[in-house]
Amino acid sequence: MANDVADAERQVPEAAVAAVGISVDDLTALYRLESIRGFGPQKFKQLAVAGVSCTEVVADPARLPFRGRIGQSIDAQLRAQTDADVATIRGRAVRQILAAMRHEARIVTYPSGSYPQHLFESNNAVPALFVRGNTDVLGIHTAVACVGSRQIRPPYDELHSEFARRASGQGFVIVSGFALGADSIGHRAALESGGATICVMPGGLDRPFPPENRQLWDDLLRYPNACFVSEFAFGLRAAALTLRKRNKLIAAFSSGVLVSQTARSGGAMNAVRFAVEQRKPISTFAPDSSGATDGNEAVANLEGADITVFNLEKNRAEWDSWIARLSSST
Repeated sequence: MANDVADAERQVPEAAVAAVGISVDDLTALYRLESIRGFGPQKFKQLAVAGVSCTEVVADPARLPFRGRIGQSIDAQLRAQTDADVATIRGRAVRQILAAMRHEARIVTYPSGSYPQHLFESNNAVPALFVRGNTDVLGIHTAVACVGSRQIRPPYDELHSEFARRASGQGFVIVSGFALGADSIGHRAALESGGATICVMPGGLDRPFPPENRQLWDDLLRYPNACFVSEFAFGLRAAALTLRKRNKLIAAFSSGVLVSQTARSGGAMNAVRFAVEQRKPISTFAPDSSGATDGNEAVANLEGADITVFNLEKNRAEWDSWIARLSSST
């Protein structure tokens, strides 16, 4: 195993490390901590706030800033990692850096100048972001999530597109999950209006998901104001859990969330729940009394949340007022 890792590591030139944005040592250290039970985004964030890097901690577990049983458990798990364990983890780091090289991607972590400050300040500061496209887009604070049903229908599809164009024209990044239907409409609206867009993906950035969106994938990879971002490594396929986590990251990237049309059982409702958890403003369009919009009704009736319900007209003044509120909150 160690020889295999060493052979693979020789394929990682220094120039590639600079292009990808992280060294094999640093990504290995991050993965070693990530493999520890209970070591999630909040622990990584606490480590960063304490001014201690992942590499420093794995070299000297005594530098962990956690005390009591939690600190003891993390310390014990870290010290229990064998040479074989570390070699396996290092091999994973090498493979991810090589994959990032092949796909002209970056692996963005807290120390990187490209890691978005507003994401770090959220409750979902994932420690590593895989990014293809323009990383500068990630740092734009004025961003609005535009999500909704894969089976979005009139008049909601047109309202969704018009809203995304309106927000894009006012300098907002359109954030969505690259699914069919509403997500694709939002990304396409940003592209066609010359705005910026972030595609938050539920799997590795080596392939489009869903595959039916190959043309939009290719268009956005060529577009200078778009980026694809994922917390999931190259090669990982989308699954129920990763789809849910994607929605949490969509909410974290955004100043507010528009859910244009959704059933109560729709995946877009996860973005709503995470927006409520993160205390983000939420807007929706009025339901039409059908099951396809009973999620809109559920959103409209949420208690204790910042909810705005737009009518089914293109009331641009009302939209602008809500968008302006997002600007003032960033």
